[in-house]
Amino acid sequence: MSSVLESVVWGKSPLQLIKQMKDLDPNKPAVLHIRHSERHKLNTKQTTYKTALTKTGQKTSYEFGKKLPTNRKYHHFHTIVDRTKETASNIHQGILDNKGKSTGLSTIPVKTIVDYEANSELTRKIIQESEDELEVTKKVFYRWLSGYNPPWVRKSSLVFSQQVASFMMKQLRKEQQNDIHVWVTHDNFIAAFIHHWFGEYLDDWIDFLEGFIVQFYEDHMVFYFRGTKKQVEYPYWWKI
Repeated sequence: MSSVLESVVWGKSPLQLIKQMKDLDPNKPAVLHIRHSERHKLNTKQTTYKTALTKTGQKTSYEFGKKLPTNRKYHHFHTIVDRTKETASNIHQGILDNKGKSTGLSTIPVKTIVDYEANSELTRKIIQESEDELEVTKKVFYRWLSGYNPPWVRKSSLVFSQQVASFMMKQLRKEQQNDIHVWVTHDNFIAAFIHHWFGEYLDDWIDFLEGFIVQFYEDHMVFYFRGTKKQVEYPYWWKI
């Protein structure tokens, strides 16, 4: 059977990430953070949280699940946005159809946007300045990362990343050494975590089904990203 992930232009990174899953410390649980799969193109004249996956997005996320190692047990987390739940559900089913272990889906309770209407208005102004979707995405992200957005409209990226880290570690403490938590979120979430957790900036933007893996030790984290493996000290605020 031909691989859908091998046929799409953005498939190299997800396949590389799956390969790195096999290099994890087998005596430690891990967390896999990925962006949702391919969605329909956004209308650059409006903001929307309802854009669904394409047929290719459905197939690739299912295939991603089928290719994950079967010697681990998986649980999936997603945001309130439908396309992340779609992606997580397809990965979950792919794992099960490959005779792996997957226990289901949970919604992430931590939100970044405080006032959706005000945030949409700020985003709409940026959209009006450009027709290029990636350019808009990056501009919205870096304004958020720099603290430009007022906190009564959107939590700062640092506060949000701290809250997610706290919830993530609380969930992981309940698990056994062979467990993997799969977090399906968004490109801007992934970019914020990479910056605030590991002190890294991105050279290239996060594409569909791309992300990183992290394992936690007493005095450091091990961060797997784009074929690399790095040992990183915890930020001062991190609670193991």
